[in-house]
Amino acid sequence: MQQKWQQEYNNPELLTDLWRITFSKGVMTTKDYKALSRLIMYDKIKRFYEEDHQSIRWIARELKLNFRTVKKYLEMDRREFERFSDTVINRGHILDPYRDFIVGRLSRYQETSAAQMHDWLKENYRDFPKVAPKTVYNYVMKIRQEYGLPKISEGERQYSALPETAPGEYAQVDFGQTKLRKSDGARIKVYFIAILLSHSRYKFIWFQDKPFTSETAVIGHEKAFEFFRGIPKNLVYDQDAVFLFDENAGDYRMTQVFDSYVKSRPFKAIFCRPADPESKGKVENCVKYVKQNFLLNRQYSSLDNLNREALAWLDRTGNGTVHNTTCKIPYEVWCTECKELLPFIPVLAPEAKAGHKVLKTNSIRYRGNTYSLPVGTYRGEDIRVYLSEEGGSLMIKDADDNLIAKHVIPAGKGQTVINSNHARDTSVSINEKCDYVKSLFTDQNAIGIFLVHIRERYPRYMRDQLAVIMTCVSKYGQKRADEVLTVCVRNKLYSATDFKEIISSSSVPKSDEEVSIKPLGDASSRLMVNVEPNRSSIDVYEGLFKNS
Repeated sequence: MQQKWQQEYNNPELLTDLWRITFSKGVMTTKDYKALSRLIMYDKIKRFYEEDHQSIRWIARELKLNFRTVKKYLEMDRREFERFSDTVINRGHILDPYRDFIVGRLSRYQETSAAQMHDWLKENYRDFPKVAPKTVYNYVMKIRQEYGLPKISEGERQYSALPETAPGEYAQVDFGQTKLRKSDGARIKVYFIAILLSHSRYKFIWFQDKPFTSETAVIGHEKAFEFFRGIPKNLVYDQDAVFLFDENAGDYRMTQVFDSYVKSRPFKAIFCRPADPESKGKVENCVKYVKQNFLLNRQYSSLDNLNREALAWLDRTGNGTVHNTTCKIPYEVWCTECKELLPFIPVLAPEAKAGHKVLKTNSIRYRGNTYSLPVGTYRGEDIRVYLSEEGGSLMIKDADDNLIAKHVIPAGKGQTVINSNHARDTSVSINEKCDYVKSLFTDQNAIGIFLVHIRERYPRYMRDQLAVIMTCVSKYGQKRADEVLTVCVRNKLYSATDFKEIISSSSVPKSDEEVSIKPLGDASSRLMVNVEPNRSSIDVYEGLFKNS
């Protein structure tokens, strides 16, 4: 130890008697070591400032210190610094009174976290001071170092080397994404699929400018099999929503598109256990390699150019240089492995339009936001719509290129964009509905006047008004509806709500089916029996009929 310090710091006249005694003993404690380190730092600061005439900020950068620390040291003379150093060394820690407890618990339960230790201290000591979790963490780490008690996880996974897989047997699949800078300085997010043959490490990547769906993942598989000139017998996947929509203790349920594709191909799909990326570590490393080698600082011009550049990179670097693990060139190993792959015959047009899946809620998800579609757009799991962006708006079209909806694209993500008209049945025009409502009444002149006034008063809610009238006629019959219509027109009550109130207050539904009453179950529901709703007086409506 003495030799080491004398080599690093050849200025013995500045050492105090304490350090000379320490060197002569040949013994140096942890406190001695820290004090001597601080002393050398002080001397360096003084020499840089007084002899080399460097600035305080330059010294702070050079010695990796805060400039305030450098300034404080420069303001001290030799004796002041030694007193300051002794104070720092001998200064106690706020948690020192609990040292024995912490050491005991760590010795017995070495996997204990600092957060759990903090809770134990508060539980066992009523007078435990209020300290930050970071303070407890630092002290626990200090105790671990002093007593040699590293944190050990009981369930820590142990790894072992695995034998190389046979040629043509396995491939691994994964996705990646990153942002690339365009020529105008803006950034665009690109997504890619990576498929790697496990034996040769021969890899394929394909990019697109939107998140992958089951349909586009299938296209990526077809492109990869064409690139590999064959199909491996087994493909290993994450439990990704692109491929699966449910998993129950190993019972995997694939999406309809991917399930149909797997059945049409001879390979077997193997899914990793949840939160177990190590099961396909080869392709995980491939994704990292693509990001750190091919994509790093690459400028984006177009998607087609990016995919062309990716193929060129695979040829010269990704598959053309020696692999660190196998110490072989992937391309050369693939030349042998491709003979063991299953035959590949294209079954999917590579440029087929995949489209976006329509959700049961008559909406779609696009780039982190949800957009509404007209009611009736969803007619099953296979319904797809096709999207494009034009001038800040999202254009949504059907398979025949007819415009279904148009939305302004909002800033940010996680938003739901809804067009209120989409919640209504627009398949039938308002005029057609008006004609249908007229056909339900005998007095065509009266219903015509009634509907004209409703349209003037409620232009935005005409569909809703017509729906209420049709429901009332269906429920109470045409005869009663004609009587109520006459009352409404004579008293100038031009509203479907008034029509409903009058017909329901003095009529019995035409259906005489028994209504089954479901008993109230919980206590909160039974309390609702005592709630008395507001009611309109029957005298109001009886008066209307007497006057008519």
